[in-house]
Amino acid sequence: MKKISIILFAFFFLAGMSLSLYGQQTSKPEMKKEIVQVKYLTASRAARVLNPYMSRGMTFGQIQVLDERNALIIEDTPEQVEKLLSMLKELDVKPLDLQFTVDLILGSLETFPSATGDELKELMSDPVIKELNSLLRYKHFKRLDSSFVKVQDNTSSSQRIGGSDISLQLEIRPRFIKEEKAEAVLVELGLSQSKGLTSEGKERTYTLIHTTLTLKSGERTVVGVSKLDGGDKALILILSGKVIK
Repeated sequence: MKKISIILFAFFFLAGMSLSLYGQQTSKPEMKKEIVQVKYLTASRAARVLNPYMSRGMTFGQIQVLDERNALIIEDTPEQVEKLLSMLKELDVKPLDLQFTVDLILGSLETFPSATGDELKELMSDPVIKELNSLLRYKHFKRLDSSFVKVQDNTSSSQRIGGSDISLQLEIRPRFIKEEKAEAVLVELGLSQSKGLTSEGKERTYTLIHTTLTLKSGERTVVGVSKLDGGDKALILILSGKVIK
């Protein structure tokens, strides 16, 4: 009888230990909740970036988006919350300011009667125009417009250019990239001309230039050439850009 009692005691003791260990293994760990104000990103975008790094399995982290406040509620283990907050701090930074100079040049087979000697001298001393003069059949050039465009990294800018001679719409969207030896900007650029209104009253536009190019900070280059008037004239778009720090 005494032997049976000892066996039963050992059985219940081991069973209790097993239940205790099981309870420790399956109990939900401590959770931490943080409300975070997002400054430069949208809260929804920040949530999409952070979501893959939330805890999974027994511990299930979650992110709630507060659109009206542009904020996040992050709930996870204390250790994971700290990691997520550190990631967000690196991501949620003010976008770089980028500045572009856009020169719109008209090239022609014939001289421009209104062009003065000083204007022609200044234009023909431009290294880019000198290069164009050797590559294109257009031998006479006139500056139609020169504009400054300031835009934040990875955002879009739209403005009218062309001066009094011609009305054009310039669309530019830059994205800063860090190359091995230099700073550069990946630029998506479009130049269009209005062709009046459709029967529904909407503006009809004709795309003159649409391209994507990589521009090193401080570099000046020809973006594109678009023929006008059956090829006797051409619009030449020259672009330079730099990162403002």
